Amino acid sequence: MKKLLLIAFSCISLCAFSQKERTFNGELLYTIERISPKDSIQGKMLIYAKDSLQRVVNFSSNLGKQEMIKHLRLNKSFLLVSTTRGDYAIKTDHHQADSSVNYSFKRKLGKLSVGGIKAKRAELSITGIDKKFEVFYYKKIDAKYGSAYQNLPGLPVQYIVATEDGIYQYTLESIKFFDPPIDLFIIPDTFQKVSIEEFIQKVSAP
Repeated sequence: MKKLLLIAFSCISLCAFSQKERTFNGELLYTIERISPKDSIQGKMLIYAKDSLQRVVNFSSNLGKQEMIKHLRLNKSFLLVSTTRGDYAIKTDHHQADSSVNYSFKRKLGKLSVGGIKAKRAELSITGIDKKFEVFYYKKIDAKYGSAYQNLPGLPVQYIVATEDGIYQYTLESIKFFDPPIDLFIIPDTFQKVSIEEFIQKVSAP
């Protein structure tokens, strides 16, 4: 149970507060597809951002719908989970997923239009994987609004994530600039805040 929660969290984990001059208000929609081994079933990741507040909604065939609310300035994040035992907001460490991957990158010549914006190119190297990967980023938005690779010089808009299940490619489908309502970033009153250990104890109790 704990391993499944950590996997779900890793899929939608974001990173910490960004520099003021590159803050983002709006919506990012990504398409997710497994490229190795090849899988035709696509997932989606929807990110709402309001300065240092974020709500991430991840849709996948194996995990279903997963949601996380984050306050980047306070380094707080909660994974929202509904069960037959009740609704829970599980405290998580949103720095964990990116910090657990050792990677480096080199800026390269070349640009690509992704999701309606012009993105710059870099070459990504991941420890333990011989192959190098292309990654494209949007310099005008801080990388810390994305789901991986916080050290890039801009928001990753097309990139890969290597997992035990295979290699997944994330591609920005659309970007919208607007001021989302504050209600999106508030944990509903029906959800009880718990740690992962407390959650497992509650749902495992007879």
